[in-house]
Amino acid sequence: RPSTQTSRKTTMPIIQQRSLSIYTLFGAIQSALWFFVLPSLIKPYWAKISDNYTNQQAEVLLWAIGAPYMLLYMLVAALPPYFILRNVEWVQQYKISRDPWPWLSSSKKQSNRDSKNDNDAAAKQRQLFWKQTYKSILLDFFGLFIFIPTLVYIKTIVWPTHVMSFSMEDFPTPSIQSASTLLSMGIIHEFGFYWTHRLMHMYPSLYKYHKVHHEYKQNNVLSAQHFHPIDFLISIALPAILTTEIVRPHGFAQFQFGLWLLTANFDDHLGYAFPWAAVRWFPWSAGTDAHEYHHSVNMGCYGSKLSLWDWVFGTDNVYNEWRKKRWSLVD
Repeated sequence: RPSTQTSRKTTMPIIQQRSLSIYTLFGAIQSALWFFVLPSLIKPYWAKISDNYTNQQAEVLLWAIGAPYMLLYMLVAALPPYFILRNVEWVQQYKISRDPWPWLSSSKKQSNRDSKNDNDAAAKQRQLFWKQTYKSILLDFFGLFIFIPTLVYIKTIVWPTHVMSFSMEDFPTPSIQSASTLLSMGIIHEFGFYWTHRLMHMYPSLYKYHKVHHEYKQNNVLSAQHFHPIDFLISIALPAILTTEIVRPHGFAQFQFGLWLLTANFDDHLGYAFPWAAVRWFPWSAGTDAHEYHHSVNMGCYGSKLSLWDWVFGTDNVYNEWRKKRWSLVD
């Protein structure tokens, strides 16, 4: 049985992601701020980028936002439920896995859970976790600070005529056109990610690289960038390049969309299915527990931000059955 299938009971009502509630409004407000307010906040600073950097330099700089944004996300969204609010039932009821976090679990608790004396195994599990954490930090640092900027720089050299615009003259403001640009980017990117991710699972020659990401059976936010470089190149970089080459967005639209992608990716691996998540409130969004389920059973749910392509190609059927059972157990 997947470790995410929990029999945990709670005395508090659990609101599911994508179900209509007050949290739906909170998630929609966050998205509205991202779409309507962010352009006004960034526009005064965008002129400095346009004036002081070439388009090639600006594009490399643009993709470097991943590192500081990941640190911000960890401080604001991850550390509170992991540590500060770890004993608050209202928060912890949304934890997806039934297993305790490795950094909080004790040998005694693990022995009770498994109904046998496995103190040595529990100690090894914690040791493995910290070893894995160290590896994740190295992979995150390499990916965000070195690999991504290098790939973008190479891309601007290979396709010098395809460098995106950073001009203030065509700076996108909230409109139907900018909304359609972002929507197109989301659908195209998710299609590319769905198929590259699915291919990584279909062929052993590719899965040997992707299995590095699946070293995590219970996700935490560090697993979001825990990739082998070859896997990152195929399943992360390729869909991103495909999207920008087809849509050809303005640099700010790419920045705006990049924040959405990063937020969804980090939320995918947060380990909590919070109904107020900014990327999970609308009907076609993929649930956080879908990716947690994918990690636990290593199959299905190949999408990330949207459930669209899993629904189209029928790769979420088993997950949907599991989800019904899970929520019937915790309600």
